Amino acid sequence: MPDSPEQPLQQLPQYVLDILGQPLALRGLLTAGLGSAATNFLSQGLAGFDRILITGMGASLYASYPSYLRLARAGLPVWLVETGELLHDVPELVTDRSLLWVASQSGESAEVQALLERCVTPRPTVLGIVNNADSALAQAADVVIELHAGEERAVSTRTYVNTLAASALAVRLALGEPESTDLFAAVGAVQRYLDDWRAHADAIGDAISTPDTLFILARGASLAAANAGALIIKEAAKYHAEAQSTSQFRHGPLEMVAEGVTAVLLEGDRHTAPLGQRLADDIRRYGGRVVWLGQTVPDPDALSLAACRGAARHIAEILPLQLLSVVLAERAAIEPGVFRHLEKVTRVL
Repeated sequence: MPDSPEQPLQQLPQYVLDILGQPLALRGLLTAGLGSAATNFLSQGLAGFDRILITGMGASLYASYPSYLRLARAGLPVWLVETGELLHDVPELVTDRSLLWVASQSGESAEVQALLERCVTPRPTVLGIVNNADSALAQAADVVIELHAGEERAVSTRTYVNTLAASALAVRLALGEPESTDLFAAVGAVQRYLDDWRAHADAIGDAISTPDTLFILARGASLAAANAGALIIKEAAKYHAEAQSTSQFRHGPLEMVAEGVTAVLLEGDRHTAPLGQRLADDIRRYGGRVVWLGQTVPDPDALSLAACRGAARHIAEILPLQLLSVVLAERAAIEPGVFRHLEKVTRVL
């Protein structure tokens, strides 16, 4: 694949075009807003529910994690439960006084459809965050937030970013927080970063080398990008990457560190960044390689992120991992983002 930044867009793989299309998709969501029905519903707050069950699969679930943490910090009774587990293992969590907050880019995945069919008695209130306005989720939900990400055929990119943004906007409304310009400002910051996408891709590719083992480590809300990043590297590049919290990594996996092990560390919140830096120092001391993704900590192996703040920081965090998946696919001589065994929508339980 040609590696010139001047490579014509029509020659780029669809997955790369989807990555480059994220600023436009984000602008589309922010321009459209959450819709009057969702705005009215969320503006009333969520205190009337016995529990809030945030659920989804894959990237949709990971994109919901920062909002789960925000609601939990606000003292609301909130769970984050994979839809498969909510369907098969803990359906008792769903009551007629629950808010079932379902994120699904397609609105048609097997678990989501089965859960909606099951949730008749008791019938919770359903909030759907979905890209397909004609989907089963959109039709069944009491309140719909449309992602406005456009049609997406390859591995999730635009839908992931817009789920992050839509969820953040929904939480702000529900908690009565003042409006912020961070997501609007992110459109330009992400665009500027992706205008130089080839250089950023080469930089993170060079930084990780060709590891035998690749970890992506984070804390707090940055775990959204760590988990989604590991997922898309497996999907888009057929390359194994494992996401973990930095604290869990110390409880065993640190023993694996040696030459051939690379850890990508997301800086995350300032108050926990020193803990990540201490782990980075230990990984290097044990012979591993570190790539630090952040804005403020002067780590010797740091790569810069798009200049985003607030909730938009989680958008900035996923971009270098998306580009890394492109590089790893190129090294394997495969087209990035093309499904080999799966389809865009998982329809089998």
